[in-house]
Amino acid sequence: MASFAERLRKRAGRLSRAQRQLAEFILHNEPRAAFMTAARLGAAVGVSESTVVRFAIALGYSGYPELQRDLQDQLRARLSAADRLVLAEERGERAETILDTVLRTDMDNIRATLTSLPRDRFADAVAALQRARAIYVVGHRSAAALAHYLGYYLQLMLRNARTLTQSGTVLEELMAAGPEDVVVAITFPRYARATAEAFQLAARRGARTILITDSVVSPLVEDASIVLPAKSESPSFADSLVAPLSLVNALITAVALAQPDKVRAALRELEDIWDRQGTYLKEERRSERIVGPGGPGTGDGLA
Repeated sequence: MASFAERLRKRAGRLSRAQRQLAEFILHNEPRAAFMTAARLGAAVGVSESTVVRFAIALGYSGYPELQRDLQDQLRARLSAADRLVLAEERGERAETILDTVLRTDMDNIRATLTSLPRDRFADAVAALQRARAIYVVGHRSAAALAHYLGYYLQLMLRNARTLTQSGTVLEELMAAGPEDVVVAITFPRYARATAEAFQLAARRGARTILITDSVVSPLVEDASIVLPAKSESPSFADSLVAPLSLVNALITAVALAQPDKVRAALRELEDIWDRQGTYLKEERRSERIVGPGGPGTGDGLA
C-alpha cells in the first residue's frame, strides 16, 4: 500500500495550486495535520473543506478519512513516547476527561478490529497452531505482556509452546524452529527491532509465521505467512492493547474448541496438580475471610 509521500510523488504534477498548498502544509506540519479534521486543515491552509476532500481523492484515497488514517499510522511508527504525549496535549486531552476518551477509543479499536480482521486468516492461524510441532511466541517491550498471556495458555492446552521475550536469547532459541513449527510475533508501533529480527530468522528457517500487529502495512508483514491486524490507537503515549488482547483471547478459545477432548484432558490433569499444590484458594477459605467465626461483619473482609 503506497504511503502519502509515495502517492504525492506520483501525482504531484496533476495537482491544482490549492492542492499543492495542502500537500506542502502536511509535509511541513505532519504531527499536527495528521489529527486535523478536513475542515480544520482547510482553514489552516486557506481553502475549503471540499478542496481537502478532493485532494485526498486526487491522491488515490477513498476520501479524507483514509488519508488521515494513513498519516496517523505513519506518524505513530516514528514518534517517541514524549512526542505522543505532546500530541495528546495539543488535541486538548485533559486528566479529568481522559477516562471517557480512552475507553471510547478502546471500544472503537475493538469494533474496527472485528470489522476488518479477515475470518479466513483467523481460521488459518488456529489451524496452524493446532498442527504445529512447536510454537514460539515472541514479543518485546509492552507487547511482552501479550506474548506471555498467549504463550501461557497455549502451553497449558497444547504443551508445546514457548514464550520468548528476552532479547539476548531469542535468536538462539529460534535456531531450533523449522517448517513444522509456528512462530507468533506480536508488535505495535514503534515496532521492536528484536521482534523484527526474530521474525525474519523464523521466516528464513521456513517456520509458519503468524503476525499480530496494528496494520497490514507493518514493517514485519513481508515475513508473515498470516497477518492478524488489531487496532492499537490511543489518545496517549501508551498503545492500547485492548483489541489485541481480545484477538489473543479469541485465538486461545478457538484453539481449545477445535480440539476439546485433548484440551479438556490437559486441563483436568493440571487441576489435579494445582489442587495438590494448593495453587488457588479453596472456596471455604474464601468464605472464612468474608464471614468470620463470629458471623457477618467479623471477618477480615475482602483482600
